[in-house]
Amino acid sequence: MNTERHLILQTIVLPPSEEWTVPLPGWVAARISEGIGYWMHGGHVSELKEGDGFVVCSAPNMVVRASQLGKLALEFYLIQIPLLNGLLTVAEGNKLEQMAHSLNGQIIFFKATEALGQKFSRLVHQARPESLPSRAALFQFWSQAVGGLLVRPVTDESGHKLRQRFRQLVEQMPDAELARQSLSRLAGMLDCSERHFSRLFRLEFGVSLRARQAELRLQRASQLLADPNDKISHIAFESGYRHLGLFNSMFKKRFGLTPREWRQLHSSAMPATDADPTPESQPNS
Repeated sequence: MNTERHLILQTIVLPPSEEWTVPLPGWVAARISEGIGYWMHGGHVSELKEGDGFVVCSAPNMVVRASQLGKLALEFYLIQIPLLNGLLTVAEGNKLEQMAHSLNGQIIFFKATEALGQKFSRLVHQARPESLPSRAALFQFWSQAVGGLLVRPVTDESGHKLRQRFRQLVEQMPDAELARQSLSRLAGMLDCSERHFSRLFRLEFGVSLRARQAELRLQRASQLLADPNDKISHIAFESGYRHLGLFNSMFKKRFGLTPREWRQLHSSAMPATDADPTPESQPNS
């Protein structure tokens, strides 16, 4: 079972009393297609019958156990937040990442007779499960399930209109756009100083703007590296890095591998023509 497959429906069958560990990290949407099982985590147990399921931000030691009475068939798929670059706003991506780092996880159960249960049942009978329409439908199901977790509670922010405007900005701005914008441009959107914008960003997200932008750029680069025909120098430029040496250094610091090593690990084939300039050279546009 390949736990790194993103938005691809998979099936696993457990013998009686056997356990399946919910894959880490990220989100998992799952449904019982046959048998009876039990979701278990931190002393909490929930029974799952045929057609029941859950959407969960996985946490350590989270398992599904088959009943002693028979086998359990489970249909599931994974949602990796870093691979949704451009589909989430800055605020949504940050909140979902915070949930991913929680030791308790977040879980939404649904019954076979409920709307989510019926919709999941329709999803598993789609033709060509790895096609674009099927992947889009799986994403839509997950986003519908977790949408309620992303609603910001209404609070009285009287006297803090600038922070309200800041929150409106990041709740509407795609994370891919944030990665491309300069500090001066972002500050101009709020008609405030660069220092004030930086202070608001750190107050809201707990990290500096530069650190968040670097994370988004490197996550984007890791996705682009999956294409063996795209030169690493071009990927560096597309990710916002004008100097290949800096890109290589930042990438290795973040992922523990050079871009080339990452590609070799995550790509099934490496073309012989992928020749890049030395780290001191400039990527071509």
